[in-house]
Amino acid sequence: MGERGMKRAVLLVSLAACGSKPIAQGPRPADLPAQVVWDFERAVKTGQDEMLSLFDFAAVGEIEILMHRYDALGRLPDIDAETTEEYLAEDGTPYPPARERRNIGNYYGFLIRPAIGRGGCAAAEPTWAYNRLLDEYPPLPEGHEAYEPLRAKVTTYFEGGRGGVIGLRCAGGNRGLALVYTQRDNERGYDLITIYDDGPN
Repeated sequence: MGERGMKRAVLLVSLAACGSKPIAQGPRPADLPAQVVWDFERAVKTGQDEMLSLFDFAAVGEIEILMHRYDALGRLPDIDAETTEEYLAEDGTPYPPARERRNIGNYYGFLIRPAIGRGGCAAAEPTWAYNRLLDEYPPLPEGHEAYEPLRAKVTTYFEGGRGGVIGLRCAGGNRGLALVYTQRDNERGYDLITIYDDGPN
């Protein structure tokens, strides 16, 4: 989750919902997107470390640096000139996993935990148009060929329906989140590969 996610997050949030009686979860569903939401709700309620265990932070670092190039080329509509210049100066080297783990962990207390609140979470279409593009990386224009190997790698996370972006809304929470996942050969069947604020409930 990059700096633009921080700018769009509400900095002052009510934590009252977290102290109320939790909304009970039913059994883990069979549908993979619904499983992602079910697992995320359970993990966030358990604690920050449990939530972080759902992520592949190497992939998060790849997506975040790649998204900067698309943002600089117009995907992020309110980007300023200074940030655009900063992003265009990047060489496409993915951010290190430790950085991404730290960043997402920093959002747990003031954004992610209140978004889950007492629970009652379900999958939904992401609210913000920007978030609905988190699994779309079409070819970049001429002059950005250095990013093509990274773009080709990231697109494999989504091709053939292997992954995607899921909006998450919780009856007992205060706002939405957008979760990006890819299928993996592990016990749960996927990894999360980034997360974004998706506006108030």
